[in-house]
Amino acid sequence: MSSGFIEHFTTSLNEIFNSLKIIIPLYPAALQTSSFVLPCADNWLVHTMDHVAEASLQTILDAIKQFKTEMTAHFDSKTETIQTGLQNIQGSLNSLCEQISELEQRVSSNEDNVDDLTKRVQTLEKENAYLKDKVEDAENRNRSSNLRFIGVPEKSEGRDMIVFMNKMIPLLLGCENFSTMPVIERAHRTPIFGSNAQSAPRPILVKFLHFQDKVKILRLARAKGVLTYSGTRIHIYPDFSAGLVKKRREFDAVKKILRAADIKYSLL
Repeated sequence: MSSGFIEHFTTSLNEIFNSLKIIIPLYPAALQTSSFVLPCADNWLVHTMDHVAEASLQTILDAIKQFKTEMTAHFDSKTETIQTGLQNIQGSLNSLCEQISELEQRVSSNEDNVDDLTKRVQTLEKENAYLKDKVEDAENRNRSSNLRFIGVPEKSEGRDMIVFMNKMIPLLLGCENFSTMPVIERAHRTPIFGSNAQSAPRPILVKFLHFQDKVKILRLARAKGVLTYSGTRIHIYPDFSAGLVKKRREFDAVKKILRAADIKYSLL
C-alpha cells in the first residue's frame, strides 16, 4: 500500500518536471519574436506557471486522496480482521465466564455438601463413641461374675470342667472358707494369642451364678497371696473386655512404682 503511494507520487512529480522542461525553453524563443514583448512574455510565463502549479497541486491532491482511500480500505480490512478476532475472543471469554460461574456454583454446592457431611460425620462419631461405651459397659456387666484362672496345666481338668473347678477352688483357697461350694454356670478354656500361644496353658474362664461368690474368691486370693496347684503357680483375675483391659494397662507403670514402694492400690 505505502509503496504504491510513493510510486504514484513520484510519477506525478516526474510529470511536473517534464512539463517545466517543455515550457521553460520556450521562454527565450518567445523573447526573440517581434510579436512578444517582455511584459507579455512575463505574463505568459506566470500564467503558464500558475497552470503548472495548479496541475501539480491537483496531482498531489489526487495522490493524497488515493492514498487516503487506500489507507482507509487497508485500515478497514485490518480493522475488520481485528474486530472478528475480538468478537471471537469475546465469545470465548463469555463461554469461560459461564463455565467459571457454573464451576463456582458447583464448588459452592460441594462446599455446602462437605459441611453437611462433616457435621453428620461428627455426629456419627459422637454416637459411635457413645454406643461403643455402652456396648463395652454392657459387656463388662455381663462379665461381672466371671473369673480367669491363669496357669492351670492343660488336660488336668479331665472331661468335666465344672467338677474340676469345684474341686480346685477349695484346694487353692482353703476348704474351711467354703461351707457351700459356689454355683458355677459355665467353665471352659479360652484361646490365647501371641508368642506364648504354644507353650503357656490356656486360661480357664469361669462364670459364677452369684456375683458375691466371685468377689469372695478374689478377696481370698488376694489375702492368701501365692496360689499353687500341682506345683504350678495359679493366678486369678477378673474377666474384663478387651477395651477395658487396654485402658487398665495404661496404668502398668504406675502400678509397678506402687508395688516397689509397697503401697496397696486397686483399680475401679
